[in-house]
Amino acid sequence: MVSPAVGRRRLAAELRRHRLASGRTIEEVAAHLECSPAKVSRMETGVVKVGPQDLRAILELYGVEGAEREELFGLVRQARARGWWEAYADVVPPGSSRFFGLEDGAEVIAQHVTSLVPGLLQTEGYARALMASVPGLDPAIVDRRVELRRRRAQLLDRPEPPKLDVLLDEAVLCRVIGGPEVFAEQLRHLLDVSERPSVSLRVIKFDAPVHPAVGVSFTVFDLPGDPVGVVFREQLDANGFLDEPGAVARYRESLSGAARVAASAARSRELIAARLAEVV
Repeated sequence: MVSPAVGRRRLAAELRRHRLASGRTIEEVAAHLECSPAKVSRMETGVVKVGPQDLRAILELYGVEGAEREELFGLVRQARARGWWEAYADVVPPGSSRFFGLEDGAEVIAQHVTSLVPGLLQTEGYARALMASVPGLDPAIVDRRVELRRRRAQLLDRPEPPKLDVLLDEAVLCRVIGGPEVFAEQLRHLLDVSERPSVSLRVIKFDAPVHPAVGVSFTVFDLPGDPVGVVFREQLDANGFLDEPGAVARYRESLSGAARVAASAARSRELIAARLAEVV
């Protein structure tokens, strides 16, 4: 099943494409729907969900019929479906649902990480140590967040998993999270998962040449039917998403720059194994 987040993006792109093809302005569509132009704009960017009634009125205005019309109604059903991750909305920061939805529906997930093992590759012990480090956090919330982390990681076990391409700063291998035993287990897991055909894990050593992504953690999602993709970037004060073509292209270029200076997959496994020997 297509992820609701992916279905919403595809629907938004199709609505904009059909509006432009019909020669209509956002203001004209808003007048037809008896709503604000801002609502139409949010429909075309995937910010708000599109209901069947609004879609029917829009397609009548654009003159869309037949199989194409049915396909768009199918996207509405996909976009309005409830993702499994929404059951955890009460224990994660606002906006997390969009990230999980993109992750669940991506064809390729490319990441550059500077300080921590990325969530999809974290062991339960490593994840629990991170989450339990938050002062005053209810242990029950920690348990549910760890459960969510396990559920997310299951996408790598699918018959046709997404391609996961991780560029890992060497600093991640130096930061002992949860103590030596927990961290050793995490390093062993990285070695195991790096052998999977769908996973590429490469380390950027401290002495590697400087590259455009240095110091910045971010994820690029390649989505089915979406030629642009979406960037998720981590910042000190807030996390955010970018889907403007120029901005996404800049992050892809930064990712390529980081990849050029990263160790090979084989050498990266040697580095992780050497670090494991130091920890144990």
